Amino acid sequence: MHLRARGRHPFFKLVLITNASGLDRAETRQGLRRFNSQDEIWAKLDGGTQERLDQVNGGEANLERSLKNILDLARRRPVIVQSLFPAIRGVGPSEGEIEDYAARLKELKDAGADIPLVQICSATRPSARPENSHLPLKTLSGIARRVRSVAGLRAEVF
Repeated sequence: MHLRARGRHPFFKLVLITNASGLDRAETRQGLRRFNSQDEIWAKLDGGTQERLDQVNGGEANLERSLKNILDLARRRPVIVQSLFPAIRGVGPSEGEIEDYAARLKELKDAGADIPLVQICSATRPSARPENSHLPLKTLSGIARRVRSVAGLRAEVF
């Protein structure tokens, strides 16, 4: 930010990629005040239930806190939601898990969150959780379609 403010370099945008758990911290909010309208925030939301988040992240994420933090910030500026959908022990998310996820996104949007994009991705490199592996493109595309139809949000597979 300092280099950009000095104006000696061509413009470059900043992207904060976060698990959303610390977006409510005072020092995070202070830092985000320095972001301009072209900078981006990518907040992780890896499922629609605490159980799914625990499976994907090993119990390190709190769904309610993540949702609250995403909503609070996305009411003030756009937030891109990035979601990891791995196969866990070879099994993808159930239809119910996908519906729960799409419902959480709809709730965020209906509550005033500005979510210009939902990024649906899978485990493409070795994971810290060895039971997580890559889902087929067909499955990821199906998740993106549900997000579009349930939440009315733009969703792309990465």
